[in-house]
Amino acid sequence: MSKAKLLLIALMVTGTVGAYAKYRTPEGLPPEISEHPLGRTYVAAHRGGYFGLQNVQRQFDATTAAGDADILEMDLHASSDGDVFVYHDDDLATKSTCHGEPRTLTSAQIRQCRLPAGDPLPRFEEVLAHAKGKRIFLDAEFKTMDVIAPAIELATRAGMLDQVYFQTQGDRAKYTAARAVSKDVYLQYKATKDEDIDWVIAQRDPKLVVVEMNATFATGARIARLHQAGKRVSVNSWRYQMLEERLTASCDQAFRRGVDIAVTNNPASCSAQRDPRLYSTQRQALRDFLMRPNEKGDND
Repeated sequence: MSKAKLLLIALMVTGTVGAYAKYRTPEGLPPEISEHPLGRTYVAAHRGGYFGLQNVQRQFDATTAAGDADILEMDLHASSDGDVFVYHDDDLATKSTCHGEPRTLTSAQIRQCRLPAGDPLPRFEEVLAHAKGKRIFLDAEFKTMDVIAPAIELATRAGMLDQVYFQTQGDRAKYTAARAVSKDVYLQYKATKDEDIDWVIAQRDPKLVVVEMNATFATGARIARLHQAGKRVSVNSWRYQMLEERLTASCDQAFRRGVDIAVTNNPASCSAQRDPRLYSTQRQALRDFLMRPNEKGDND
């Protein structure tokens, strides 16, 4: 065997061992769902199902119909005239036939844009209509400040405030703006340091229901503290592994740590990992191999 191949194998083994040391599964089985601090665990489909058609209505519908996810995660931008569209990036050119920031185009112009598979950008109003009455929650991120008021207004008008929560990331200005629009809207805040957890608890806001944390920051002690304050904890589960859940989800890594909401690229696999019978040593082998440290931020 060549020296180059030996070096490559050594690097792979070193990386895998190092990753396992950091992310290895805690001892013991995860709690039964009935014993979970806040009642149950939840599967959130990242952008509706990351390896399908991202942020597209037919993907939202397919994921809902499959029953693998409890929550559809998505991203919101506003047009120049205040309509709200589901789209991730800041520039339409990266994933559509249009160019520029969504807020520089009118609603009519954005409706002409097409995504790679030919789909139009979903209007948030239509996504709400599709979800209403179904057993699915919506997790919608405010990508910009100007989308906050119109998005909350749409959810309010649709009678969907009990079925939607909005991400403010770790932006206190977004949180304040959203709360100024509605005291009843459910919000998510991102904590990246202990000071953020202190701030969340100090708000005494019963409608600030979810706290997002990075995979490396979501320790058992921090999760327990937020549970004591009545908050649910969300983690992007694909951050636990190098292949971002293409083969298998890493939701077991989140659920075993006490995380309430695993935002996943692989909803079907993630949903299965809520079953404690799947947490055997043998079944862990592949996921343990895929584990790797991730020091990047989780902005997605």
